[in-house]
Amino acid sequence: MTKILSISTVKDILNEIGFPQKNITDITAICVLALYDTKPRSNLIKNYTSLAQGARIRDILDFSRTDLEKNYAENTRETVRKHSLKYLVDSGMVIQNADDPNRVTNSGLNNYVLSDSFKNLLDAYLSGNTEYNILKNEFVDSVTIERRDNIEKLKKKPVIINSPILNQELILSPGDHNIIEKFIVEDIFPKIAPNFKLVYVGDTKSKNLFVDHDICKMIGLTIDVHTKIPDVIGYDDSTKTILLFEAVASSGPIDDLRKKELLEIFQHWTGNIIFGTAFLSSKLFQSFSTSIACGTTAYIIESRKKITYEEYE
Repeated sequence: MTKILSISTVKDILNEIGFPQKNITDITAICVLALYDTKPRSNLIKNYTSLAQGARIRDILDFSRTDLEKNYAENTRETVRKHSLKYLVDSGMVIQNADDPNRVTNSGLNNYVLSDSFKNLLDAYLSGNTEYNILKNEFVDSVTIERRDNIEKLKKKPVIINSPILNQELILSPGDHNIIEKFIVEDIFPKIAPNFKLVYVGDTKSKNLFVDHDICKMIGLTIDVHTKIPDVIGYDDSTKTILLFEAVASSGPIDDLRKKELLEIFQHWTGNIIFGTAFLSSKLFQSFSTSIACGTTAYIIESRKKITYEEYE
């Protein structure tokens, strides 16, 4: 069966190599399709006869409208540049101004071409060449791919939290929310507070799955049905630091209102408090990124990325 490049197949290729999920969009795929296109055209950069030789963003939008019947407004140019082409360039798949690397950024002649290595990858995909898997390795983000695979495996069975600080395994019900809690306890807490003790972990089916009542008493925390407890709480006695983390699978992050609620719960506390929100993927993070409160930190488990929201006076 003859393979073709389409929006969906390009998105599949980008997903295979660990391209940031929030940027695997139709318009990103359209950028790739346009820059791969060798069809003779007019109204391009002077002396250029195909998009593959070098395409401006306006040329890509024209291609989308005429060849794919997908119409994007002219005012989406900056979005295409920032959220699609920038990431393709950063990953080595696309070259900006290959004809003149010294061209100023606001020039009307700014253009993009596929890198030879990425074009060769697309050629190999279309031909069904076994070299495709070899060429693909040049672009693979192996850490992200491995973590994505691990997350997918975890989704198929009960979630088990193993930590040296516990004398037991915590067995949680399956689901994204509890997978995030697992990574908070096993990956995030040890990095930000090496001497932490686990205070509380909730489960989607059993709210008070784990509670250390002695530490709760020490930090003045009362857990009852009326208290809006964070999903995971830790405590580091050596630095007098409480760790308050939300696991976001569907409900929201620590926004300004949630931070205020948590500060009210711990209004008596005179030590440190670290606020964090954890997401499985960058795609989910993107949907909440504008509402995360200052003075908190977001963690993207898939890519091990940390984003700090600074507190401004």
